[in-house]
Amino acid sequence: MSGMYGADVAELRRLGQRLAEAADRLTALRGELDALVTSSPWEGPDGDELRGTWSISHGPAVAAVGAVLGEAATAVVRQADQQESASTDGAGGPGGGDRGTPGGGDRGTPGDGDRPGDPDLTDDLGDYEDVPPIDLENEDFSIDDINQGQVGDCWFLAGLGAVATTDPEFLREHIRLNDDGTYTVTMYSDGKPVEIVVEPTAPENGVGGQNGEPNWVSIYEKAAAEYFGGDYEDIDGGHSDVAFEAITGHPAERSGELSLSDIQDRLKDGPVAVGTEDDDAFWWWEDEVDDSRIVPNHAYVVTEVKEVDGELKIHVVNPWGPGGGMLDGEHKVGDLWLTEQEYKDNFDSVYSGGRP
Repeated sequence: MSGMYGADVAELRRLGQRLAEAADRLTALRGELDALVTSSPWEGPDGDELRGTWSISHGPAVAAVGAVLGEAATAVVRQADQQESASTDGAGGPGGGDRGTPGGGDRGTPGDGDRPGDPDLTDDLGDYEDVPPIDLENEDFSIDDINQGQVGDCWFLAGLGAVATTDPEFLREHIRLNDDGTYTVTMYSDGKPVEIVVEPTAPENGVGGQNGEPNWVSIYEKAAAEYFGGDYEDIDGGHSDVAFEAITGHPAERSGELSLSDIQDRLKDGPVAVGTEDDDAFWWWEDEVDDSRIVPNHAYVVTEVKEVDGELKIHVVNPWGPGGGMLDGEHKVGDLWLTEQEYKDNFDSVYSGGRP
């Protein structure tokens, strides 16, 4: 459903169950009312009118509402399946993962300070592996270092990539290698710094560099998992404005579809990420991704908006990495230049942060 990018899969399944239960209750209620109306002792023309109206109009209307709720339950479960499928089938290796929503479930509770131990791993992340010492002074801190793995945290990685695009030195200043080999990442809660210390290890199937090797982004992702609750599931789905505030400490904004000139203005003030529309939307008024090269329910980094061949265009980068990846048998590319119409045909949300 539109706006549920990278949504919390467990919450989606619970919503689907509640919708299905409501549909069942309406179906049962329709049966009870059928029996009540048809057996009514009300004689005469008014009683006949009631029974006729119920049979022709009201009864079918109740049944129709139950059917709509049942179909909505199916659509919500399908959305949850797509989130999981994007995470597990995304790229045939590093670069997979779901869009992680714009849209998304609530994150864990941030800002409680450093948590002891490593964040818990989900089954598809493999085991922890050692991260070789990172030369933070000479590290490029480039968006090209982001190659999403099997964590559904594109919302966070798009935020991180957008900050890397606008102010890489800020990120360099917020991660340090400690004497004991651990790393400290400074994040923010309500604008106040929170120092997160993580061991020099990362999941085998977590985010990595272009060849899947662990890098500074792996450390940031691990710090985010700890910051948002202590489990990699805690960053499975979310909104990039939340990422901006956690990374930079500055207020961020979540908007619907904007014009390219508006996005261009926002880029002057800080990092920007955008979110794509649904795949196979259920409701007729909802839009779907039209371009087969673009991942639905996914967050992208905006690097620039400028005139190309006399037309204003936007450059968006997929957190799956420069090579993109495969989803449902289709290749999703790593970056695209889009016209305003192409952008509006495929994206429906904008996340903008203040300049660090």
